[in-house]
Amino acid sequence: MTNPDVPHDLRTAITAGLGSAPAPWRPMATDGRHRLWVVETQPHPVVVKGYLPGIDVYYAHRWRREERALDLLHRYAPGLAPQPLAAAHAPGQWAALAMQHVGHRSLADSLSTTSESEKARSLRTALEAYRRFQAITQPFGPMLRALAYQSDLDRITRRTLERRYASAFVRLPDPTASPAPTASPQRTAPAAPWDLVDTLIKPLLNSPRRIVHNGFSPLNLIWNNDRLVVIDWETLAVAPPEIDFADLLTFPGWGSPDRAAQMSATVVADHRLRLDTFWAAAAERSLTYAATAHVRSHRLRTANPPLANTYRQRLPRYLDWFHLAAAELIPDNPTRDRLRDTVAALRPST
Repeated sequence: MTNPDVPHDLRTAITAGLGSAPAPWRPMATDGRHRLWVVETQPHPVVVKGYLPGIDVYYAHRWRREERALDLLHRYAPGLAPQPLAAAHAPGQWAALAMQHVGHRSLADSLSTTSESEKARSLRTALEAYRRFQAITQPFGPMLRALAYQSDLDRITRRTLERRYASAFVRLPDPTASPAPTASPQRTAPAAPWDLVDTLIKPLLNSPRRIVHNGFSPLNLIWNNDRLVVIDWETLAVAPPEIDFADLLTFPGWGSPDRAAQMSATVVADHRLRLDTFWAAAAERSLTYAATAHVRSHRLRTANPPLANTYRQRLPRYLDWFHLAAAELIPDNPTRDRLRDTVAALRPST
């Protein structure tokens, strides 16, 4: 996705909200759902996130959720998330949020160049950030639940999980596909093995729920000195916490899927989570991210070839993770082979 010029009224509203003199704006990223700019204010630059209805029909819900979550986190867990600085909304046109610029280097970036001992330290740091987040959810649980439930968006239900699988099943063979977010999963992907998908999602439907970040990936953990700051709070949800651990641990940078799966089992046990629920979350997350990687590698192949190649390299690792997780949930070999064959038929050739 490209970043065209900043809408004039968005720039004007945010500049006024910051109370700063006009400063240069430049695009910050090209592969996310929303538009990001860095504003070179003094003494520190600011990140502006623009939410547009033409890109995301749920833009206003996501903007409102993230702005309120960041405000609460800044008050009661300073340093865990970026400080919100200004917000503005032009209904039906755009919404925008200005926030502290916490850094450029994500945990995902660092995992590609660090040693095994450094990866272990990074994992401990990520888990410490997660513990801080969970500590906040205790006294402010009702407020966060109300925020998460303001719309049906991002709720973990049978329907939403089936829609994620349906989307993955159609986007893996066709990165240009754009399934409607509210379409029937069975109509979106009629050839999908829905009886097996049901087996994969049941543990998630039957497990205890907490407030979750719902995107606790190394891509959303930014190094700020020796701490990790968590970004992208727009998908805050109420769900089994195993969802967040799957987001963190299925990321390809931790090592081979087999080794990462062994590490994950230890982490899940240490946090007294349900292993079957983690595998169910890992299966859904890894297949969803495989499809996302295929879409983004296709979208960026001309605009940003190095980033496109990064996504292309991640795709098979996510698919390997999916098969490992599915094997833990489907012990019957012929049934498991049927699922493997179905996914293999969807696997992109490049």
